[in-house]
Amino acid sequence: MSSNKRYLLLVSAGGSFVAPFMVSGLLVATPTIGIEFQMDSVGMGWLITAFFLAASMFLVPFGRIADVIGVKKVFTIGIIIYFVTALASALSTSSIQLITARFVTGIDAAMIFGTSFALLSLSLPENERGGGIGINIAGNLFGFALGFLAGGFLTHYSSWRSIFLATLPIDLLVVTLILLRLPEEYALSKCKSMDFLGMTLNVMMLFSIIIGFSKLPEIQRIFFLLLGLAILLSFVFWEMHVNCPVVNVSLFADNRSFALANLAALIYFTSSFAGIFLLSLYMQYIRDLDDRLVGTILMLSTLIMAFFVSYSGKLSDRISPDRIAAMGIVITSISLAFFPSIDSNTSIGLIIAALVLLLTGGAFFQPPIVKRVLDSINREMHATGSSLVEMMRLVGQTLSMAIVVLFFTFYLGGTEIVPKYYDAFLASLNVIFLAFFVLCLISLILTVLIGQSGNAYSD
Repeated sequence: MSSNKRYLLLVSAGGSFVAPFMVSGLLVATPTIGIEFQMDSVGMGWLITAFFLAASMFLVPFGRIADVIGVKKVFTIGIIIYFVTALASALSTSSIQLITARFVTGIDAAMIFGTSFALLSLSLPENERGGGIGINIAGNLFGFALGFLAGGFLTHYSSWRSIFLATLPIDLLVVTLILLRLPEEYALSKCKSMDFLGMTLNVMMLFSIIIGFSKLPEIQRIFFLLLGLAILLSFVFWEMHVNCPVVNVSLFADNRSFALANLAALIYFTSSFAGIFLLSLYMQYIRDLDDRLVGTILMLSTLIMAFFVSYSGKLSDRISPDRIAAMGIVITSISLAFFPSIDSNTSIGLIIAALVLLLTGGAFFQPPIVKRVLDSINREMHATGSSLVEMMRLVGQTLSMAIVVLFFTFYLGGTEIVPKYYDAFLASLNVIFLAFFVLCLISLILTVLIGQSGNAYSD
């Protein structure tokens, strides 16, 4: 492998490392932050949800901008601003400030997530894309893994604020490598005008739908949900008639493989992401495990996932990606089928084994589904395609957390998770995991249908 390719993979993996590092660190540190800022269960849920809400809202607009002005340029600006918002998070003095800083960090993350896969797919030949995507996602997972460990140890021995400060040197390294080692830029879109109205409608649509969904069945939240659906219809109508749309909606109608792969990704991530957050709370509240031990357990489980994700990426270069993705969903489904029955006496060994299965399933799902999406469209749309599949991941993860907030509100009523509410917490856990299992089966059906679609684009 040439030195330029190695630097490219290092930059891509490094950019994908910092966001999950902070997310997983916060997953472990959330109870401590909740105590310091006197946050209730719903507020703690929004500490995680705010980041994913912002990232999912702005992914597609930044993907389109990258197609026009350059993939590397948008990626680099995202890393630079990420440095600033991480510092702001570390200096927060209230829960409102921290949640706001996390929301702004999510906007920066959209610039990174929306371009990292495109940076690889435009730089690597088709027979190396799966492996490159696997390495990128491995960087993402190493961020999660080390974040779990750092979240436990830094929170225990120093402060949760140091979780954010630990990412600053990595940001600087990535920017330095880009400026010194990656001179080439990619801006392949033939249509250079910006669809600002479409971008605005996209942001408003996702904000309204996710906010509305997270607070059902409150009447005002139903209004937000209906408003989001109305904006969605307006967005589709506008995109069908504008010359240079932010999203070519005809792709979803004309390219069955592209549409099914994106929908399968959306539902899969909705069904699987929040499981880690819930199990972190379960181990700390119900089983009274030390935050360092919980961080270590989550780190080791995620490292197993990181090992498999690189392998599955390379495997998808040789075997039909949708078959590998379907195998991953089956593994995840087996794990999710176990969790609706857990209680305060369930063996920790079984919990950890099921957690490892949950993450292993994700390892075999992610690289192949991304490769399937990018293989189904032409090169000039790779930044938009990359941002779309990443939007599906982040919207799915946001909806996953929204489901948690919804059931926490129903079962716990917005109270803190204290011993007298542990039974209600466990009841909510069982119902949430049951819903996740059903959603996972739906994503399996969609992934199987991809193989029957026959749509693919060859460079």
